Amino acid sequence: MHEHLNKPVAFVMTHESDASRTNSRGAMSIIALTLTRSLGRAGIDVVRIHPNRFDPSLDSKYCRAVEVCPNLYSSESALTDYLAGLKTKYPGQHLLIPASDDCCLYMARNEDALREHFLLLNPNAKTLQKLKTKRLQYELAEAAGVPIPETYFPEDEAQVLTLAEGLRNYPYVIKPTEAHKWRLAENRTIANGKKAVTVHSEDELLAEYRRISVHDSDLMIQEIIEGDDTQLYTFISYRSEETLTLAFCIRSKLRQKPANFGYCTASVTCHNDIVEAQSKRLLEVSGFSGVSGVEFKFDARTGLYKLIEINTRPMNTLGIAMACGVDLPVIAYNDVVGIQQQPSTDWRDGTVWVWWEQDYQAAKELRSHGLLSYREWFQSLRGERVHAILASDDLRPAWRHYSRVIPRLLLN
Repeated sequence: MHEHLNKPVAFVMTHESDASRTNSRGAMSIIALTLTRSLGRAGIDVVRIHPNRFDPSLDSKYCRAVEVCPNLYSSESALTDYLAGLKTKYPGQHLLIPASDDCCLYMARNEDALREHFLLLNPNAKTLQKLKTKRLQYELAEAAGVPIPETYFPEDEAQVLTLAEGLRNYPYVIKPTEAHKWRLAENRTIANGKKAVTVHSEDELLAEYRRISVHDSDLMIQEIIEGDDTQLYTFISYRSEETLTLAFCIRSKLRQKPANFGYCTASVTCHNDIVEAQSKRLLEVSGFSGVSGVEFKFDARTGLYKLIEINTRPMNTLGIAMACGVDLPVIAYNDVVGIQQQPSTDWRDGTVWVWWEQDYQAAKELRSHGLLSYREWFQSLRGERVHAILASDDLRPAWRHYSRVIPRLLLN
């Protein structure tokens, strides 16, 4: 296949402990699957780079080949040497795309070496450094005039003791300043899969800070903005290196798992002028280029949309952009390889993205608290819909994934 390529190959890279939301052998990488399908449907050859062949997303019919590479977590230099060696098998200038936080950061750290062999669909190292932590993101937001939640970044326990004496609006949450840290296998027990730990008193704040700081001392303490998950909005976009926003859409979460501080299981597209304006301002001030997701939560007490975080890589819900009329992976690919195109600003409201088995469990949790009926759950998913894993033109990844997942769900 490689001798007659008309377009550069898209190499999509992920690694075992990045995949999906678990660190189990054979976990599904939804981001990589979404990228593979988008680019493959556009007639672009997609080659997956992965340390093994267990990920069900590798079974996509749009994945033309799998290159089994050294594991990023074992040796960065071995991985870099391996990627450089692909030039022999795939002559020409091809595109390298990260499908996870850690791959994104790896590519930034090794940017100069990788640019000798690939075009990179990745934010440059200088820009990523500006957005690496929540502290830096919030400093940027304040400089751009974008509202943020009440947030503190204590350096040590002494500062937490001083801070705790003045806090009045409990509950608060403790979060990592680098969100991906708590997704690593060695840290997943910190919050039992959640993005944050909730504390309801000064004593609980001190006790949890002491417990967590043993594992991760780079922490933040933040107010909880009232309102359910539907008040969370994300501006999903691609910006070129000329800092032009070539395409975007906005989605509101329907549910996440666990509720309030988990991962999105269902969302719906919607227009929101304030979220759009604030996101564009943040990305412009940062000089960011690439695929990103800027998340806000609406605070009914103040009427403000407050920044939660800036994700500097493709997200699990990227498929919602493709389904509502904005094929971000293809637009990004075309821009990086030099194919001329016009900005894409026409997209549809009401498109639903759902991760079925995770959303069922999220709905089940809400139902147990009397917050959602099964009828309301079904109604929330009506209309134009795209599934995180299931696709009628590409059934093998879903078949392999659900053959493992459904028996576990039935047992539970």
